[in-house]
Amino acid sequence: MSAPHVLVIGGGPAGACAAAFLARGGAQVTVLERARFPRPHVGESLQPATFALLDRHFSLGPRVAAKGWARKYGAIYVWGETREPWSVLFDARLEADLPGLDEAALIAGDYEHAWQVDRASFDAMLLDLAIESGAEVRQETPVRSVWWDDDRAIGVHLEDGGSLRADFVIDATGQRCLISRSRGLLRPTTDLRSTAAYAYFRGAGGRSGPLGRHVQQVISLDEGWVWFIPISTDMTSIGVVTRARQRLGADAFASALQQAGLPLEGAEQVSELRYVRDWSYSQRQMIGPGWALVGDAACFVDPILSGGVDAAVRGGCGLGLALLRGRGRPEAERSALLAAWAERVRQEYRAYLGLARYWYGNNRSVDGLFWQARQRVPRGAAATPLRAFVYLTTGRYAVDRHFRVFDSWQERRIFEALGVDRAALRDQRSR
Repeated sequence: MSAPHVLVIGGGPAGACAAAFLARGGAQVTVLERARFPRPHVGESLQPATFALLDRHFSLGPRVAAKGWARKYGAIYVWGETREPWSVLFDARLEADLPGLDEAALIAGDYEHAWQVDRASFDAMLLDLAIESGAEVRQETPVRSVWWDDDRAIGVHLEDGGSLRADFVIDATGQRCLISRSRGLLRPTTDLRSTAAYAYFRGAGGRSGPLGRHVQQVISLDEGWVWFIPISTDMTSIGVVTRARQRLGADAFASALQQAGLPLEGAEQVSELRYVRDWSYSQRQMIGPGWALVGDAACFVDPILSGGVDAAVRGGCGLGLALLRGRGRPEAERSALLAAWAERVRQEYRAYLGLARYWYGNNRSVDGLFWQARQRVPRGAAATPLRAFVYLTTGRYAVDRHFRVFDSWQERRIFEALGVDRAALRDQRSR
């Protein structure tokens, strides 16, 4: 059987990871990206699950560590009526050990952490990974529309007038949502619509104590909230998220940062003020004949929980796995595998959406937020409501499920290569 030709529209984290996963599995993959990488992008604060996936599937751990990005051991929140900071640390051991640590001991320890990255460099690394894995990547190649035969996607039409055929089309176009907007599938979440204004600063400080610049900070304001994300030893991403429809002006932005009490003495703003619309949404349909949506093209949740890139990387790998598991199977089985993947994406979206709504609607009760998280994870998965919140919001629960599916597929491939009948083997074991 010839390798299927998969077209991926968009080379961001979701598209790049789907392309790399599929290419390593033997598919013929072409990525069509309208920009030239590296290109600026917001969303620097990532979760541990992102790097667990990238290291397990692509051995990217050493490459990421060598970049010099800031470590992220968790987040510090100042939220609601009380202005007393509270922390969410990824590693339960760190909660007990932190009072006795200095910065050097923290970094020397083996505590679980993520990275806060320069997205231009990080996204370029993932796109390079797709190329190294065997995918063809065409940058500065904008797609005008998907090519349809009735309801089946059979390729794309390019802005330059050309067309490309494919066996399967993956829409990884981010909030452009190429397929869903053209087919009326977009479902806005009208109660979570925000606008973010952000800029980059050099020379900002950090928290006192060992965590210093190794945590994300989130501070609530009357009109929204502020993020403070150290990217390296001297560069920081700072943004203000509001429910206002209009863009925040420079004076209002500066006033919000002052109100938040950020450590900006001696800091210098080194970029223009930039804007992004953070409107939550899902889709009425994420898969169809010959096509699938992934990453922000599939769904987007308010950025309060920093889950965007995590969902994109996991979604790309999960979609690639579903497509590879379906190779050689009847179309009904292939469709069922894709439907199962899409339902997992929907479940994860609903879990994050529920927490985001509770966060905004009942922001006086931290304990209540943790209990909300505990209700959304499997029984026995976390010892306390706080650890349930960490297990859910860091993506660990979803990555654990992904790895179980991946390991089962790998086992099946090995048995098939050896000519072993797994059903017969199970019967022998049960006797």
